[in-house]
Amino acid sequence: MKSPPKVLLTCSDAESRQALEPVLAACGVKTVFSNSLSEARAQLRRGGVSLVVCAAELRDGGFRDVLREASLAKHAVPVVVASRSVDTREYMEAMVAGAFDFVAVPCRQSDVEYIVNNALRGEHAHAAAR
Repeated sequence: MKSPPKVLLTCSDAESRQALEPVLAACGVKTVFSNSLSEARAQLRRGGVSLVVCAAELRDGGFRDVLREASLAKHAVPVVVASRSVDTREYMEAMVAGAFDFVAVPCRQSDVEYIVNNALRGEHAHAAAR
């Protein structure tokens, strides 16, 4: 039996984590957590992460730092930026910086499922192309 994809949820604030954790669990993925950029970096270096969902701001960095770390992983990992702000400028900054997608928290289950499935399909398609 194939194990579910591992999604790294990186949030410094408890509210975002509590909002995203059950939504990700319902997507059928294995969720691992980090509270900071340094913890996310360590998880990514260990490998096995298929997707990162990160808060726009962390206590020791931000989504740009996570994007950089995800691109340096053994296999580039897509990153979805989650924000409590619904600021169009923040959305555009995340997308221009290389995020796979952006989601406003709190979020709808169907939106997150759609984003996660597309990100994982893209990751699996990329792995199959090697």
